[in-house]
Amino acid sequence: MPVRPGLAQSNTASVMSAEACRQQLDARGLTFSFALPVVEGECAIPLPVRLRSLAIGDKSIAFSQAPVLDCRLAERLADWIGNVVEPLARHHLGSGLAAIESGPGYVCRKRNNQATGKISEHAKGNALDLAAFALADGRRLAVRPADQPAPAVTGFLAAVRTTACGYFLTVLGPGSDAAHAEHLHVDLGPSTRSPYYRICQ
Repeated sequence: MPVRPGLAQSNTASVMSAEACRQQLDARGLTFSFALPVVEGECAIPLPVRLRSLAIGDKSIAFSQAPVLDCRLAERLADWIGNVVEPLARHHLGSGLAAIESGPGYVCRKRNNQATGKISEHAKGNALDLAAFALADGRRLAVRPADQPAPAVTGFLAAVRTTACGYFLTVLGPGSDAAHAEHLHVDLGPSTRSPYYRICQ
């Protein structure tokens, strides 16, 4: 897939090839489709993919909103969900995942929907907001439950949030700030302090 003219050289220099992306996502059991490269003002994704589902054994976990993400974030997300979140659901709740309820992934906007300031990682396809987990037994677990959850649910959500910090560079959720009161935000945006600096709140 060619990169459209106009992308900054710093972006195109590190773009994964479409074939390499396909191999990485196929190996992780992701069902996806390539989307057109995004070039919208400051917003850009050289190699976006639209996620449909993640296969684990003979079962499939749907991405209900079919989010559009950069290929590298899609790869990391599949690793985390398949290797950590799904086993955590079985351990704490006795049921595997059926679906991930999320935002759209790509949105061309500033951070926290402000009129000015830095561009959001969502504008690079480099972030995803998770709102809820649907279980195979029919239960739906919101990242911010409406009622006092059972201890097993509390344990699962806490473990999901803690383990996300090992896979992503920024993790923000309920209690971190008003903008993330209802969902868990994960992204791979590098910090200006250090490429290894993590924000986990």
